[in-house]
Amino acid sequence: MVDLDGFPLDRPAIAEYFVLEFREFDREKVALRVGQPDLTVTTGDGFVAAALNPEEWH
Repeated sequence: MVDLDGFPLDRPAIAEYFVLEFREFDREKVALRVGQPDLTVTTGDGFVAAALNPEEWH
């Protein structure tokens, strides 16, 4: 069996990271726009982070 890209389903996951920088932004507004059921979104002093939710992506 293969995934949508044609790779075997049992292959290790490929990690991807993206960093977007802004001079000024509203953390809560960004977190609400980024939030999806399959993402875990966290905010901190000067950042918003999103990661794949391990309960949805296994």
